[in-house]
Amino acid sequence: MEFKPKADIYIGDSRNMKDVADGSVQLIITSPPYGALKDYDNDGQIGLDQSYSDYISNLNEVWKECIRVLGPDGKLCINIMPLFESGNATPFKRRVTHTVISDIEKFMDSTGEMFTFALYVWDKRKIVRFSSFGSYPYPTNIFSTMPYEWIIVFCKKGKREKVSNEIKEKSKLTQKEWADWAVNSFWEMQPAKAKSEGHPAPFPKELPHRLIKLYSFYGDTVLDPFMGTGTTAEAALELGRNAIGYEINPEYKELIDNKIIRAVEACQQLSFDDSGLYAQADEYNESDE
Repeated sequence: MEFKPKADIYIGDSRNMKDVADGSVQLIITSPPYGALKDYDNDGQIGLDQSYSDYISNLNEVWKECIRVLGPDGKLCINIMPLFESGNATPFKRRVTHTVISDIEKFMDSTGEMFTFALYVWDKRKIVRFSSFGSYPYPTNIFSTMPYEWIIVFCKKGKREKVSNEIKEKSKLTQKEWADWAVNSFWEMQPAKAKSEGHPAPFPKELPHRLIKLYSFYGDTVLDPFMGTGTTAEAALELGRNAIGYEINPEYKELIDNKIIRAVEACQQLSFDDSGLYAQADEYNESDE
């Protein structure tokens, strides 16, 4: 069997993924903008200079599109951290902490098509320094730190088409992968460095790598609606999956190109039974709408 994964990358707003057909994606992995905490250098970005409620409303528009393009039994994996609003932005005139995933779950439940399937914790306690003061050293308004991020997995109702035994074997996890990633749902992963990645909030390739192996078959299609520098697409291609990505900031196009090319080179070095696996970097589409 010969399979040639490809990358379709769109420079455009994922609130309208008109280029992606209904039910054509088996797995979505993404990390949405961190609200007002990060500036992604684009006027159309979600989160910056928005209230928390507007931020959630805009994310829900993306989730609607994700649900539309996701096939039956497809998984939507969202990496997000708790966010806080400063006192000036809240009616309480105090800092307010939002778990975020509770609002995402609320929206998913309201669709009648999605349910919560799994939850992982990206544990950063050993690898990142955190501090939080508030009224320290005096009670009663000491802030907590957030040395973790959530990875919440939603599933779309229905059953997917059966895959061949050959595809199942190509997609099989090792016992160690299962034990380290599923039995142990607290993941310790070194964060990617913003300076070296050229992006204010990159996630490590290990994150999509694990999720792709856990929740997709060889030959499936993986989408990232907030692709940043293309880490999810790179991991997908390296693992023999098709990649689709949307990125609103055109300044990241060169960084995305570099990762796609790197994935091509990695694929060429791997040994597959069906020889001839490759990803075509020239299959790069742009959408300005």
